[in-house]
Amino acid sequence: EIFAIEKSGPRQRWVLKPLTIGQFDKERLPRLIRVTTFDRTLRVGDRAAFRAALSKPKGAAVPGGYNPGFTAFYKQIGATGYMLSKPEVLSPSSGRKSMTTIIAQMRYGLANRIRAAAPPETAGLQVALLTGVRTWVTDDQTESLRAGGLAHILAISGLHMGLIAGGVFAFTVKVLARIPRLAARTDIRKYAAIVGFMVATGYLIISGAGVATQRAYIMACIVFAAMLLDRQAISVRSVAVAAFLTLTLHPEALLSPGFQMSFSAVIALVVVYRALDERREYKGPKTWFGKFVDNFKALTITSFVAGGATSGFAVLHFNRIAGYGLAGNLFAMPIFTFWVMPVGVFVYLALPFGLERYPLWVMGEGLELILAVSDRVWALPGAVKYIASGPVWTPALFGLAFIGLCLGRPKIRALSTVVLIGCFVLIAITPQPDIRISDKGALAFWEGRQSPKLWVDRKQSDRYGRQQFIEAMGMEYVETETFDGSLADCDALACVLEFKEYRIIIVRNPEEIMDDCPGADLILAPKRNLGNRIRRLCGAKIIDADELSQQGAHSLYLGAAGIKIRTARPQGKRRPWD
Repeated sequence: EIFAIEKSGPRQRWVLKPLTIGQFDKERLPRLIRVTTFDRTLRVGDRAAFRAALSKPKGAAVPGGYNPGFTAFYKQIGATGYMLSKPEVLSPSSGRKSMTTIIAQMRYGLANRIRAAAPPETAGLQVALLTGVRTWVTDDQTESLRAGGLAHILAISGLHMGLIAGGVFAFTVKVLARIPRLAARTDIRKYAAIVGFMVATGYLIISGAGVATQRAYIMACIVFAAMLLDRQAISVRSVAVAAFLTLTLHPEALLSPGFQMSFSAVIALVVVYRALDERREYKGPKTWFGKFVDNFKALTITSFVAGGATSGFAVLHFNRIAGYGLAGNLFAMPIFTFWVMPVGVFVYLALPFGLERYPLWVMGEGLELILAVSDRVWALPGAVKYIASGPVWTPALFGLAFIGLCLGRPKIRALSTVVLIGCFVLIAITPQPDIRISDKGALAFWEGRQSPKLWVDRKQSDRYGRQQFIEAMGMEYVETETFDGSLADCDALACVLEFKEYRIIIVRNPEEIMDDCPGADLILAPKRNLGNRIRRLCGAKIIDADELSQQGAHSLYLGAAGIKIRTARPQGKRRPWD
């Protein structure tokens, strides 16, 4: 049964609730599986039978890098693969549907309806903003928004929840204030808070209730609850409570970029605006121009603080930063804040009457302007800068220093600032690996920064892992060449190459391994198991298929002090997601 549909380049990925898999007992079936397919006819809630090649979720392509298996484990996805046959549609179940299935069908039905009525150029973006389904956002639009520092508008989080629920709250307060008796006798903000809570709950359900959305919802509920209880709504304590509840529900979120970037932005904004409020003086009513200037100042401060707070985490996790992200946000966020999302509320109101195409058109015009801004920023030289990876523990050190900067006393803040700067100095001086070997044995040799080139065994294999390796080096694209016949001297038995004053032998036939040992510094047998006897007799460092299977992807550092090896699973330690 199809549970969700995701985008995967030109194809789609189905997240499925398996009913049967071959001869597996029902007790052994994973809760969910994910299958790549070209089929676009079936929808969420449909049942289908097909043949597929399944395997366990992949591990980290680069030691210390993103681990798809970790994410799949906490999403309860027990197997991934690709479809081998055309799906055969099955009759729907006669039993009661689960609540998750009903909500998923409602979301994707709403997404299809919005996509059909919205302008084709921006339909995918509008569906993503209103329902959280990002299947139809084009790759060019995603890359443009990233380069313009605006990719955060695609992930439904505090910004979207604040604009939707907060906007409805403010509108409700304005309406209730027009009723003199009610406004004089009661605190109308409490009634508006109840309305805001209901809207936030509805938006949480419609948007798919991702971890970032749940965090934003919890924060919104705390704010509305504080209003009902006559307590301070925005404070560091409320942020701490939201973080505690989020981690209680999703402890794995602590390691996710979304959690770290989201809470860093919220904490920084709360601290900065609390400090500004303490220095603010009331100067009487302001003109419309004065209000415009104040709003522009607030938007500038918000963009600068939030962008600065999240940029460090973005660099550490994604190895890239939008060089002109502040400029992109200053020009695009007013359109998003005062145009796109407010009109999105009217889309929901128009849906029951079949009039959604009109607010969707207005919303699309605003998104066209935002895309024009991001495209212009993307075209600037140096719009996207890539930075190499540092030690795996750098994000943890950076996060602790960031908390000290926001919440500590003056001496702690000074020390935290030094540590934050030191993290980037550490990244700059950290040596980068020279060789990468995937867990399946795909090889890649890094030639150097002066004339960057990646030597590989086969160009058509391991593209995802190779790109992860390149980005970890702090680059977007590197020319690739096969080393067979150019960098290496190869025959049917082995490849021999001299690399950084090291003699490396890539074994194809293990029967000749003892003849290759003398004079070799490193022997790679990525497709063969050489056994313990050969390891004892051969003096060279050996990496074979069995070691790759046990320890995952390898990164090799070839220096004057010898060969250093990092693995995705140090010493073969297997965690539940491995």
